[in-house]
Amino acid sequence: MKSTGQSRPKTTSNLMRELMQTERLDRYLEKNSGQMVETSLAEELTRLLEEQQLTRSEIAVRSGLSRVYIYEVFAGKKIPSRDSVIRICFALSLGPQEIMSLLKHTGYPSLYPRSRRDAVILFAARRHTTLAELNEMLSRQHLPEIAR
Repeated sequence: MKSTGQSRPKTTSNLMRELMQTERLDRYLEKNSGQMVETSLAEELTRLLEEQQLTRSEIAVRSGLSRVYIYEVFAGKKIPSRDSVIRICFALSLGPQEIMSLLKHTGYPSLYPRSRRDAVILFAARRHTTLAELNEMLSRQHLPEIAR
């Protein structure tokens, strides 16, 4: 999110309410410019990669995705599936909020705690488990593993 000195981020619900009540789109966008997601998935992934001091090759190995595919995702040439985003997130050892933030950049649904599969993913992310451990947890619950 772009910082413009506004006091606190608005919830998505608040933004939606404002948007549905506005008569002028330009005013809404101007008023809420600091609330908008302004970076691409590739930019966010690159930022996280640098923060974690990892390489794309390490992410490929940890995620089980091909190196070529990872390089294309990080270059913005490929949009990964929801499961591939989750694989990359676990390769980066991200927590639940960071995973949900990245999912927002893709337009995929956020992790939903009422979904058994998503609940397991959230539980595993909070504990910073490995992807293999996550898939084992999903398997024990008779749920689909995180696909490639």
